Amino acid sequence: MYKLLLIVFFFQLVDLKAQVVNIENRRIYDDTLGWSGALDASFSVVNNKEVLINANFRPRIQYKTKKHYFLFLTDWYYSKGASQVFANSGMMHFRYAYRLQRKVSTKKSPWKWESYAQVQYNQLLDQRIRSVIGSGIRLKVLDKSGYRIFTGTSTFFEHEEIESSQIINKDYRWSNYLSWYFNPKSKFSFSAVTYFQPLWRDFKDFRFMGQYSVMFQVLKRTDLRFECNNYYDSRPADNVRNWMFNATIGVHMRLGE
Repeated sequence: MYKLLLIVFFFQLVDLKAQVVNIENRRIYDDTLGWSGALDASFSVVNNKEVLINANFRPRIQYKTKKHYFLFLTDWYYSKGASQVFANSGMMHFRYAYRLQRKVSTKKSPWKWESYAQVQYNQLLDQRIRSVIGSGIRLKVLDKSGYRIFTGTSTFFEHEEIESSQIINKDYRWSNYLSWYFNPKSKFSFSAVTYFQPLWRDFKDFRFMGQYSVMFQVLKRTDLRFECNNYYDSRPADNVRNWMFNATIGVHMRLGE
């Protein structure tokens, strides 16, 4: 078992899928109106006395007009050995954004109002199910020649059911993020995002996540992607660690171009 865990760490394929889900890196950063989509997928099989299988499937679709933005995505991850499931998580997310127009200026406003809903489960976090619904403001800070910076703040209500203890948590959280996307060359891009989500009634109960992703183009519509994540929960469920880290490597395929 010890050698098996070393193999998992070496290939860096175990995705922990923390409570804070990074939606920023799932957006398709282009100015094309209408429908577009993308698919991230990875699969590996390692055989060293025991067979270890890892699979990750992340399709997403978005629709854009000058004033409206719709995003729908799913995320499924599974990791299994010969006699044990190491990770099993899934998530569905829907988001709508409306551009807040200026009364006088003809320039496109950098402000948007966003609303979102999400449902997920996560074996590693002892999470039977977690549902979220929220709304807030988003600001485009910079948008120049492949360099984009965004920030946003919102309030959401979450309903979470813990598997082992049968505890049900219901509360309001304040979600804040800062994200940036750099694409200086057509064959290379870098994105990063930081989230901070405290409870409104108790700021000592908070969650923090940082996610960083680098992509290199290997074929016309296919990129090789490296991604690492940091996640911290000040008050996690029993038998769940406060701090988690993971890194992944996979393939990114662009559709609708």
